[in-house]
Amino acid sequence: MNESLIPKKGPGADTVDDIDRKILAVLIQDSRITYSELAGIVGISRISVKERVLAMQKREIIEKFTIQIPAKFLGKPLPVFFEIQVSPETIHKVAEALSEHPDITIVYQMTGMNCLHVHAFFVNVEDVSAFINEFLSSLPGIQSVNTQFLLKRYKADRSMVV
Repeated sequence: MNESLIPKKGPGADTVDDIDRKILAVLIQDSRITYSELAGIVGISRISVKERVLAMQKREIIEKFTIQIPAKFLGKPLPVFFEIQVSPETIHKVAEALSEHPDITIVYQMTGMNCLHVHAFFVNVEDVSAFINEFLSSLPGIQSVNTQFLLKRYKADRSMVV
């Protein structure tokens, strides 16, 4: 556990005290830890730990407890990133359609030229081609698509702390 990695400054920092930071640091490493084990690590009672975790969930500091499974184990070993430029009047409809597609894991609206940044996982290049030529081409308002294939992953932590 390294609670020093948790930011202490910036927006919302005043809503998380040092004990909460310690709890978050432990949960980021192992969200399956019991309240009793967590209490022993952070030095407060099990009941206090539980109350703090529930309060952080209520305040949406903790969004959810989950696991990460590499896509290759789900039969989709090909990660692909798209920069999709969209006309301003259709950006929200395109983003919603992309968000509903089963191969898409992330859709972000970016600054700049009405751009959507999209992460997806596919079985192979033929699936990527079908996605672009059949699905994307059917969405009105798309002006351009830049496709990039992931060659090597250096870091894939979604936690701000780690």
